Amino acid sequence: MNKLAAIVPTAALLCALAAAAHAEWRLDEGVAIVEPTQTNGTVELLAVMCGDPVHVELYSRGGPVLPDGDAAAKAEYFYLPGKVRAMVDGQPFPLAAGASDETVVLFAEGTKAENYMAPLRADFIEAIKSGRELTLGFDVTPASGADGSPFETTATFPLEGSRGMIDQALAGCGK
Repeated sequence: MNKLAAIVPTAALLCALAAAAHAEWRLDEGVAIVEPTQTNGTVELLAVMCGDPVHVELYSRGGPVLPDGDAAAKAEYFYLPGKVRAMVDGQPFPLAAGASDETVVLFAEGTKAENYMAPLRADFIEAIKSGRELTLGFDVTPASGADGSPFETTATFPLEGSRGMIDQALAGCGK
């Protein structure tokens, strides 16, 4: 029994390390992608690709980003200001979310005339290429986040190695 007690924590540690190591940036058909290292929601993947000029998209289990285990939650954050925030190494970037068939498309928070969606800012793209960690927060429910903010549904992504993959994904943009 003592051997089993010693093996279980070691096995759990190895599984945790494998999960963290698995969250690495890579290219998939010219798109830079990474899985979250931590999430309390349905986010499964972040993708960066050419767009107008750049698209950042989230893929989520079963539709829009929602908190895990909250069947009553509704995705009422689309096309609204103040509902999505990116934090790169503690620096906030207000974002807005647009919907597509299979993804949540992220935009910079724009004006009402822009339907609150503006092109992603160059400083945000540079931050995700040079930072250490990106946390995306969504205000989906009335609950507060762990940090006291309204963004209770979060997904955290590693940014180590992102520059090379994002640069490759964006190399053909605008050509």
